[in-house]
Amino acid sequence: MLQLLYEVEDRLWEFLGDPSQWQSVYVDYHPPFVERLWRQYGDNRIYLHRIHPCRPEEALFHPHPWPSAMRVCDGSYEMAVGYSSETEAPPVVAKETLVGGFAYEMTDENAWHSVRPLGRPSMSLMVTGKPWSRSSPKSGKSLLPFTEKQSKRLFAFFREYYE
Repeated sequence: MLQLLYEVEDRLWEFLGDPSQWQSVYVDYHPPFVERLWRQYGDNRIYLHRIHPCRPEEALFHPHPWPSAMRVCDGSYEMAVGYSSETEAPPVVAKETLVGGFAYEMTDENAWHSVRPLGRPSMSLMVTGKPWSRSSPKSGKSLLPFTEKQSKRLFAFFREYYE
């Protein structure tokens, strides 16, 4: 997945040139709240995130329903890590602080994590592969797009970062 991340980073400027190919969604069913722009890239997806700070006990501990790779572009976040094939949250086995520039991947369907921005929102790029068949906790809340102003701010940040 890291190789896919690097490939997307090499072409991101091209993708950012056409905002009509991106969709927005405000992920607000559980902290930390996330402003997300996303688009298809073949069988994969590209996500641009602004993740808002929350209290330590609020950060959503979750498995991803797909393999993924992330680049923390700005800010920093604390990440807790666990491992379980169940839908109940496992114990936290590690915590680390990730800072701007750091890249990582999650390629096992039983890996869990939470992220909690420290001090201010963090900005990150995520790429994902085809979803796994693993069951994972889901929210019943419908997610809505966010404002055009928020979209423009996200595009502006990532254009400058990847210029």
